[in-house]
Amino acid sequence: MSAYTFGMNSDKVMPADYDGDGRTNAAVFRPSNGTWYILRSSDAGVTYQQFGFSTDTPATADFDGDGKADIGVWRDSSASFYSINSSNGQLQTVNYGQSGDVPVCGDYDGDGRADYALKRGNQWLIRQSSNLQTQTITWEQAADKAVPNDYDGDGKLDVAVWRESNGTWYIRNSSTGALRQVAWGMTGDIPVPALYRR
Repeated sequence: MSAYTFGMNSDKVMPADYDGDGRTNAAVFRPSNGTWYILRSSDAGVTYQQFGFSTDTPATADFDGDGKADIGVWRDSSASFYSINSSNGQLQTVNYGQSGDVPVCGDYDGDGRADYALKRGNQWLIRQSSNLQTQTITWEQAADKAVPNDYDGDGKLDVAVWRESNGTWYIRNSSTGALRQVAWGMTGDIPVPALYRR
């Protein structure tokens, strides 16, 4: 287990591989100033990037498929995703979903590019980048916190939630569709699903 201090209590935690070295970077989005702070694992430097409004929800994923996470946000007021391609710095805007949805973007279809995805209650709406078709998956309870990640190691993100009331993770393995349950955490914790490698 490792521990370190980074960011402020009011920041939103957004770990991902922003520098493309195959390791997850500690990163936060600070709503008060719309700034991202990324601790690069490649050289221990810090990247600062202003992007988004205080009311936006951070939605980081590798949308352009270059092996680096793109800084992105979900704007509830316009039901749209906004992101900056790490490959060329261009702004991407995608209208998808409706007000009240929760962003859960990632590569669910295993094509190397993140899919725009939203959690609406206990339904997951995934617009697959491979064919632009929407896949709808119903999973567990509406109040659960979304914690998607590749837990079964098949190269596809698994639909998964964390239930604070009992500290349990409910994971739908993308390889088999089977349920996996893991008890880890307690009330008041903030789940941080990410791939950490030494």
